[in-house]
Amino acid sequence: MKIFISLAVLILLSGFIAVAQETAIELNYKFPDLENLVYQVDINGTAGWSSFDEKPMNFKVKASFIIEMLNLGVVDGLYQIKMTARKSKILVNDEVFEDTTGSETALSTFIPQLLLQIDKKGKIHKTTTLKTGMLDFVPFLSMFPIFPDSLTPGKRWIQKIESFNFPSGKIPQLEFAYIYEGRSKNQEKIRMVSNQVIKHTSKEKGTEVKITGRNSSDGEILFDSNRGAMTKANGKLSLDVNYMFQVPDPDRKGKFLPMPMRIMLNLNFSFSLTG
Repeated sequence: MKIFISLAVLILLSGFIAVAQETAIELNYKFPDLENLVYQVDINGTAGWSSFDEKPMNFKVKASFIIEMLNLGVVDGLYQIKMTARKSKILVNDEVFEDTTGSETALSTFIPQLLLQIDKKGKIHKTTTLKTGMLDFVPFLSMFPIFPDSLTPGKRWIQKIESFNFPSGKIPQLEFAYIYEGRSKNQEKIRMVSNQVIKHTSKEKGTEVKITGRNSSDGEILFDSNRGAMTKANGKLSLDVNYMFQVPDPDRKGKFLPMPMRIMLNLNFSFSLTG
């Protein structure tokens, strides 16, 4: 009798292991040679900053453009992706900052043209600027998932984005959690969330900077595992970052003056694959 019970337990365990193995998947990016992946990008929301004793300045931001990602080939196992922004229209407080929608060939002056070296998991190994722009766009690309070797529903992993420059100041390192939620309508669904408390101190040229704040962002990403491409991503980037600069007091040796600054971003974003 004990032998039969033991066999039954082994059979049940084998079944559970088989199901677990069947549900584990591997996701990889695929960029066909000399073929464009085209994404429609829409961003809207508010940005604000205040400095020292000045009143806070708030801006409405609205941007729409397409991103072309052209694979020039594979070198040492890395895709060589030329990224170009076209058909851009950017408004700040309803005033047109840039509009290239009337041209088929004009490049955005706001978003740089880049050469990205990307592996099949989505990690960007190197970036080269082919044409400069006003916005440091690479960190936004780094928000998209770098896949682990295998995924099962509920799998969670962390990605960090190094500090980057924004027109109103430097944003410190950001941290995002990614959760694989399984398949939905023939797409792999990944949730991106952050509830990061920001706390950082640095010194540069005699000036101490204490940075505090919160990153409370979230989003959803759909990935076509057969095509090897992200098909849609949407969500909200929400940052509230406070800076306290301690600068030497020119009138009192050994004393420092506190000089505060604050940056606020609340931006809704959407990336959709169109071609």
